[in-house]
Amino acid sequence: MNVLIVENNFLLKENFFSSLELKKKFNLIFLSSVNSVKKILEKKNFDYIIISSLNPKLNSFNVIMSLFKNKPNNKIIQIMEKNNDVKHNFSSYCLKKPLIINRLLAILVKPKKKNIKKKRFLLKNGLIFKKLQRTIFCKNKKILLTEKECEILEYLISKKKFIKKSDLLKNVWGFNSKVKTRTLETHIYRLRKKIKTNFGVKAFISSNNNSYKMF
Repeated sequence: MNVLIVENNFLLKENFFSSLELKKKFNLIFLSSVNSVKKILEKKNFDYIIISSLNPKLNSFNVIMSLFKNKPNNKIIQIMEKNNDVKHNFSSYCLKKPLIINRLLAILVKPKKKNIKKKRFLLKNGLIFKKLQRTIFCKNKKILLTEKECEILEYLISKKKFIKKSDLLKNVWGFNSKVKTRTLETHIYRLRKKIKTNFGVKAFISSNNNSYKMF
């Protein structure tokens, strides 16, 4: 498994990412500049991109946005430097410093979900969900989804019934038992808002008795 680490802190690189456990299981590549990251992404594919310590002059949001546009299928792990840092929508995972090696490993070795063979799903009201492109479109209008929004949709579509919040949390954020129900509710709220604002569809995801279901 190839892992690209964008890291500006030499000590952190030496002390944390050089652990024998990580070295044995993964092919780690360290880069410290955005330009070098862009160049290597043109030639090589990575399973994960870890954005850690960046130069203070750089805007991590812009860096993550740029990486996502160039390689939308890559999973981005964002390392939060400060308590008031904000998670970027296109980051698949977010960890805070000080890092615990087991938490990072739990993400990297997370079992891959069984792929739903269908890559395009026709929803109600003429909406079409394309999971590989992470988009929902209708007629000439298209919106971009985050990875977590896609995982939520994919799971709800596959079940075709009301799914308890706890089950949805386990299957989408399974690696992290500390993820709260509030996190799921926030993702559902933002997803509903996107659909309502762009396509005028109100009852996109139904809720009942602490459960969710695709309309």
